Amino acid sequence: MKRGSRDSQGRSRAYEPVGVKRRAWLTLGAVVVGGAGVVSYDVVSPEGGAGTFDARAGRPAEVRELPLTGDGHNRRVLARTDTEPFSLLGVSWTGASTALDGTAQVRTRSGGTGAWSAWRTLEPGAGRGASEPLWVGPSDGVEARVMAAGGSSRAGLPKGLKVDLVDPGVTATEHRSPNASGTDNRAENPVNVAFTVDGPPTDPADSPATAPTPLASTVTRPPIVSRARWGADESTVTGTPEYLDKISAVFVHHTGGTNSYSCADSPALIRALTAYDVEGGLGDLGANFVVDKCGRIYEGRAGGTDVSVRGAHTPGFDDDSVGVAVLGDFEGTAKPSRAALESVARLAAWKLGQYGGDPTGTVTLTASEDTGTYAKDEQATLDVISGGKDATTTLSPGANLYADLAEVRRYAASPGRNSAIPTADYNGDGTADLVAATPKPSSGSITLVPGGVSAPVSSSKVQLTQSSTGVPGASESGDQWGAATAWGDINGDGYADLAIGAPGEDDTTGHADRGAVTILYGPSFTAGADTMALGDDYNPNSARFGATVAVGDFNADGRADVFTAATGTGGNWAARFNDGHEVAGDITTVTGSLAYADATSGDFNRDGYADVALNYRDASGVSKVVWFKGSRSLGLTKVATLTVKGGRAIAAGDVDGNGYDDIVIGQPYTSESGGSAGGQVTMLPGTSTGFTTTGMTTIHQGTADVEGASESSDAFGASVSVGDVDADGYADVLTGAPNEDITRAGMNRANAGSVWLLKATSAGLTGKGSLALSQDSPNIAGSTETDDKFGSAVSLTDVTGDGCADLLIGAEGEDTGNGTILYVPSVNGTPTTTKSTYYGLAQLATATAARLGQSLTP
Repeated sequence: MKRGSRDSQGRSRAYEPVGVKRRAWLTLGAVVVGGAGVVSYDVVSPEGGAGTFDARAGRPAEVRELPLTGDGHNRRVLARTDTEPFSLLGVSWTGASTALDGTAQVRTRSGGTGAWSAWRTLEPGAGRGASEPLWVGPSDGVEARVMAAGGSSRAGLPKGLKVDLVDPGVTATEHRSPNASGTDNRAENPVNVAFTVDGPPTDPADSPATAPTPLASTVTRPPIVSRARWGADESTVTGTPEYLDKISAVFVHHTGGTNSYSCADSPALIRALTAYDVEGGLGDLGANFVVDKCGRIYEGRAGGTDVSVRGAHTPGFDDDSVGVAVLGDFEGTAKPSRAALESVARLAAWKLGQYGGDPTGTVTLTASEDTGTYAKDEQATLDVISGGKDATTTLSPGANLYADLAEVRRYAASPGRNSAIPTADYNGDGTADLVAATPKPSSGSITLVPGGVSAPVSSSKVQLTQSSTGVPGASESGDQWGAATAWGDINGDGYADLAIGAPGEDDTTGHADRGAVTILYGPSFTAGADTMALGDDYNPNSARFGATVAVGDFNADGRADVFTAATGTGGNWAARFNDGHEVAGDITTVTGSLAYADATSGDFNRDGYADVALNYRDASGVSKVVWFKGSRSLGLTKVATLTVKGGRAIAAGDVDGNGYDDIVIGQPYTSESGGSAGGQVTMLPGTSTGFTTTGMTTIHQGTADVEGASESSDAFGASVSVGDVDADGYADVLTGAPNEDITRAGMNRANAGSVWLLKATSAGLTGKGSLALSQDSPNIAGSTETDDKFGSAVSLTDVTGDGCADLLIGAEGEDTGNGTILYVPSVNGTPTTTKSTYYGLAQLATATAARLGQSLTP
């Protein structure tokens, strides 16, 4: 017997319709900064009296209604109207079963710039008297029009047409973006300020006493952000949760609206969607879970994540299924991110694993009501993982997400469904965070710079050394703590953790430079640290264990693992797994010390297990790349030394967009490049059987459309990073040539340095559309100087959470060796130098002559 049911209006009987909750009205009192913005407000009570409001104390979500009236021209309109602040809107009308036979369009005014948007069409909602909601960001003006189909008289439009404006509110501990002065508006503690990612629920509010006993799943539970953490206002939810006897299907939807949000704004967006669904009579958020473009999973409808909560997402089939909504609109040109697709698959596999469901199978369900696609009591044979449009009259999940459901099913049935979600977000605020390590010339230190919706937030930096609270060991000269760093969720709690190599660490028995790896756990880094040390089976003398590190879920068990290499005699490698065991072996049989070790992780053969590619140069001067393959039983094993030459730097990502991670090798000198005097980068594709030279591409300064000329010792390829700048599904490459000479004002500036952004296509890397930058480029402050070494390190990372990788460029020689980092944001997918800024000694307070910019992670 199914415990879920609907009333005649298509509403869940356990949730009574709710009217508009009238709260204190807000008047815009300051400029909104950027697309997502920080707004300060003055409170105006409904009676008009002014009050005070402390945004840090929180502000509840609110829905306001504005009626649409006839204009005598066969339509209903709302003239341009100043409003209280809102970030999401929709059009609704009387009668949940009444369809809108026409077109609803809106335009809004930005609260920050005062500019009006273009007209945007609202998609019809499914099974409710409302459109799909549209996220517009902080706004303070609206205009709307609804035209009947075919221009018929307005009598053909439903009654009660109105615009619903939603202010998502602010939670007391919510991460806020930097304001115009660059300072941070978050809580006092700069580390643990964001919402928490839950493990299995222990809060009684997450698992009511009436809920069924959670069933064990055959699939690892992914980290899920709880309702409490994203700021759900439980006082607005009506009724009590209902539960199903079984989940037989997963329906995937999109939320519609916009794709230009930052993942830092996902909680606010979800609060707004919840308020809109409550106002629409659903009693709570309709979807059981929500996934954003960064792959973060959020608890949706209340009642508990581990149990079979009945949602309100797919009319006619809510009695048998779970609903997953992806934040974004995928009906037009926008495509869902790989991170979102994989998290939808992880989530679907976990829920189906509780009930024996096959992610690649089909199921026959009976429609509980007329859905527009199936009549009441009609049987429907559907994919176990289906789109909303398979079951009812809706465009959801949009054409592009719908086309990717085959990949979601494949991934949900693969070992990857158990793997840890890749992350570089240590404080859980939805943006990737930067590690700037300064391992030389002293004992070593690292500076963590949190991402932000407008830029990295230097005022919230966290500096760590081996003298910091909770960090093992002691700061000693020559340790080189931070010579290698890597992010990943090592303990499976949803926060990024940090692996830190210190190849110069001495042991306590007289072995110099034995080396070690420190593992620190986010978000605080102050407790529970672990240390990896070289095993007793290997020669400890000058082993330099920790010369490079990489993090990935090599055995796909839901927690990331740590790989490291020792460059001492013969060279060794080791991998540590979360259950405490390690595997290790020799890198090469060639005797002598290794050099230029650099490792990266990715799923190169698409089997669901993370692999490692290790670059090094052996004692004979030959540079090589070794592939280590992940697996469930063995964890990580050495597979082969590739035929392609190694270099000095290596990075991984899906460059050609075919689902297999590829590697990009920086080969800065002739001995490695095989001919290009100034260096090159080589992209080597991954395949189901490993790497292939078929489709391999090589780019240098002699390649067509690449600016400059290949000159001896330029060191093009000395640093490389991979990331998707324009969110087109192809991972681009940023590479540095720190030894590039630049002539300015008639004088040669030796080793001034330059970087190149190389675009990716389905055929691999190309010179077409490449972008060269130096400190003499237009709109970049400063100027080239001898030995600046601009491009000494590079990072192509989405530090704003908008889905587009930003450019971070180290110049370790700047300011007589103090060093600096240049940040160039990708605005709507375009690197924008007019918004570039430096993070140097003044912003990050590093030691003088620390050569900031020598190492960047990710």
